[in-house]
Amino acid sequence: MVARGVPGDVLLREDRATNTGENVIFSLPIVEQALGLANIKSVICLGNTWTARRYPMTLHRHWPEVEKMLVTVDSFETPRAQWHTDAEFSRRMLSEWDKIELYKARGFIAEWPDDESRGR
Repeated sequence: MVARGVPGDVLLREDRATNTGENVIFSLPIVEQALGLANIKSVICLGNTWTARRYPMTLHRHWPEVEKMLVTVDSFETPRAQWHTDAEFSRRMLSEWDKIELYKARGFIAEWPDDESRGR
């Protein structure tokens, strides 16, 4: 991010996580100390298309109060809408999809958007 022009002094880093859940768990105290969680109204989840659903679901499990937005990035030349035509892109998408129900059952993630997020 710094190489792309984001000033380093505005970035908050978490370097201990080995998975998405740990990243959220370890990041929340860092955000609390630097900014105060109550001061944050929305966040942007940034990640690959194939894991995109899980990112905000993990964040929602640990920080339901904040509005979540999603931005995806990919290294595949295949357009996102054509993921099913690329063998590796397809493998990654389907592999990740298979994890969702198991992760919900284990309490690692929470449904997002949920009824409250949808305004119901």
